[in-house]
Amino acid sequence: MEATSFRSIAIVVEVIILMAVIYSLFAGLKFAAIDFGLDQKYKTFIERVLMIIGCLALVFFVAHLIAFYPRLSI
Repeated sequence: MEATSFRSIAIVVEVIILMAVIYSLFAGLKFAAIDFGLDQKYKTFIERVLMIIGCLALVFFVAHLIAFYPRLSI
C-alpha cells in the first residue's frame, strides 16, 4: 500500500513539472509568433492550438508514466 501511494505521488509531481516546462515553452512560442509580426487577430487561434497540443501532451505524459513508472515491491 505504501509503495502504491508513493508511486501515485511521484507520478503527479512529475506531471506537474513536465506541464510547467511545456507551458513555458508554449508561452515562449506564442510571444515569439506575436513578436515576429503575426497579427493580433490570430492570437486566440494560436492560444487554442497550443492548448490542444498541451492537452495532448498531458495525456501522453500521464499514460506514459502510468505504464512505465517502476512499481516498487516491498
